[in-house]
Parts: sequence; structure tokens; C-alpha cells
Amino acid sequence: MAKVLVAYYSKSGNTKKMAELVAEGARSAGAQVTLVQADKVDFARLAGYDGYALGSPDYFSYMAGQLKILFDEALAHKGELSGKPAVCFVSHGGGGAGIESVQQLTKAVGLHQVGKGVLSKGAPTGAAADACRELGKELVKAIH
Repeated sequence: MAKVLVAYYSKSGNTKKMAELVAEGARSAGAQVTLVQADKVDFARLAGYDGYALGSPDYFSYMAGQLKILFDEALAHKGELSGKPAVCFVSHGGGGAGIESVQQLTKAVGLHQVGKGVLSKGAPTGAAADACRELGKELVKAIH
């Protein structure tokens, strides 16, 4: 069974909802999912996952500091993360350019981005919610 880490930061709850939907999609595709806030990631176990979903709100066209710290710490595990699949998701109030920073650092720590990242203006509903679920499924498919 594929093991997936869904790590996110959320202040308003919008990104948390996205993370829950991504996790739901990954579970429906048969993965064992760990859903955790970015500042609670256990780095001793980081390399033990087969795939990663990383999410943040968009703050001034950049990711939240809590997710940036996760990437800073993940650099020490780059060799163990190299080539593993990852997906990205971002909630925003307008624009959504912050997803680019998440995608750039995903690559910088050695992860292989699969699929197109998901943006949600505010809380994910309708098409954005469906896209989050599909993102989780796509991640699991990339593991197999």
C-alpha cells in the first residue's frame, strides 16, 4: 500500500479543507495517508513516504512561512526524497501566484512534481474540490 504525506499550513481553514480533499482522493485510490500541518511533520520519518502533497495559502504571491520551513528542513533529506512524486495545492484570495514558489521548492528538495497544481480562491467548492480529490488520486497513480 502506498504511503502518502499530505502536509499543509492553514490559517483560515481553506487550505486545510483542500488538504482533506487531497487526502480523501489519495485514500480512495488505495493509499495510506498521513495528514499533518507543516510545522508538525516528523522529519525522522519524512523519507518513509512514497508520495507527497504540499499545500499553502498564498501570501503576497508566496507560500506561508510554515511550509517554507518544511522545505528548508527537507533539504537535509534531498537524497532520500529524490525522484519521489509530489503534488501542490494553494488557496488564495486573488491571483494564486504563490503556487509557483511551492512548485519551485518541491523540485529543489528533489521531489518530482506530477500533475498540475490546484488553486482554490477561498474555500474549495465545486470544481476546485473535485480537482483536489483528483490531485490525490493522481499522486497515488504516479507512485505505482
